[in-house]
Amino acid sequence: MGFANRRIAVVGGGLGGMAFMNSALHSGLTNIHLYEAAPQFTEVGAGVNISANGNRLIDAFGLGDDMLWKSSRNPPSYMEYFHYRTGDFLGQIDEFGEPRSRQIHRAHLLEVFKKNIPDSYISLNKRLVSLDWNVTKNCYQLSFQDGTVTEADIVVGCDGIKSVVRQQHLGLTDNPVYSGQMVYRGYVSYDDLTPDTAALLKRTVNFRGPKRHVLTLPIGNDESKTARVGIIGFMTEPLEGWKSESWLGTAPVDDLYEHVKGWTGAVQEIIEGLRKGSEDGRILKQTLYVREPTAQWYDVRPEQVESGVVLVGDSVHSTLPHQGQGTCQAIESGFALAQILKHWRNDDLASAFKFYQDFRKPRTDRITQSSYETGKMASADIPEETWATAFNPSAVRERMKWVMEYDLLADLVEKMEKVQSASSDTQPPDQAVPVVVSS
Repeated sequence: MGFANRRIAVVGGGLGGMAFMNSALHSGLTNIHLYEAAPQFTEVGAGVNISANGNRLIDAFGLGDDMLWKSSRNPPSYMEYFHYRTGDFLGQIDEFGEPRSRQIHRAHLLEVFKKNIPDSYISLNKRLVSLDWNVTKNCYQLSFQDGTVTEADIVVGCDGIKSVVRQQHLGLTDNPVYSGQMVYRGYVSYDDLTPDTAALLKRTVNFRGPKRHVLTLPIGNDESKTARVGIIGFMTEPLEGWKSESWLGTAPVDDLYEHVKGWTGAVQEIIEGLRKGSEDGRILKQTLYVREPTAQWYDVRPEQVESGVVLVGDSVHSTLPHQGQGTCQAIESGFALAQILKHWRNDDLASAFKFYQDFRKPRTDRITQSSYETGKMASADIPEETWATAFNPSAVRERMKWVMEYDLLADLVEKMEKVQSASSDTQPPDQAVPVVVSS
């Protein structure tokens, strides 16, 4: 039965919203429309590392080749670690099977996700200001900053950690918590590095220091002329020093340099490369916030069982980036929710939303906690004399296996069949759960 006949409004055109749209259209859930606040699609940031669990779903959308055109390809390992001061090799984390991790600029990944979505399904410059239930029409009314209004039966909130849908309709007013770290983001051209450092940074590298670390990602590839080094510097700083009203601003490259003076030569080359690549001598700087796990992900109208509001991605399960799972978890949730809405066997939206929450929440809650712990390990505050022996990459890899090796498709099919077969006395017994994927 599913909810293919219900009007679905998707609020937010980031990677979570676009994952939902791809999954929905791929499975035949077409009565949908996405509303993005920005006048054009854009993703700010230095790039993302998409691990095997996310790439399985991207490949299932049929987008793997498009992604690989502008991403890195076949990295030799998942991550290599080096001593911040001496540059000594500390160990590595091997890849987590196929498909291997891919490093890509956020904007390029968003382009890939948009490829399969016709323009007629998207409205830009639609910043949501209110979401209300229209008792006369028995539907939701979405009002936008430009004065336009639209109606929907189901609203999917993919509007990020500052979600309007979350606050206005679900009444969740908890404030995100500052993590204690700022992130400096930028790019370095391989041409601005010595041959040895350029070769080193063709791999994913973590220069691990006390209370801070510098992560480099080999973004893109030479064939598509997208190859460059994504720089992500995690630095412990007090929030009092943050002057911007937004969580994202800019800062002088010299601010990052103050954190890494005396670090190994490759890091000093990174600093010089950032200076050469920035016309005004500034790079992106972001405060890292996270929310405690959210108890309720959805709301359903008691008088209209086929209408409700549900959250996806950072609006409900934001996480720190220390396992590279913010984007991957948004992709997982967006994919799963669309499949559930398409293939649910009755018109009880509350039961479908509850299944979605029960299916996703244990995993995202655990990732939120483990990402916090991984960040603490990556920027550990331990005595210098124990630095080389206190870090065990093999142990870190073991902690991350359950995240990276997860197969959402197989898990979703198994759990949907189990929960829906339990109600087979009221539903046709011969209907399988036809989760649609590419061959």
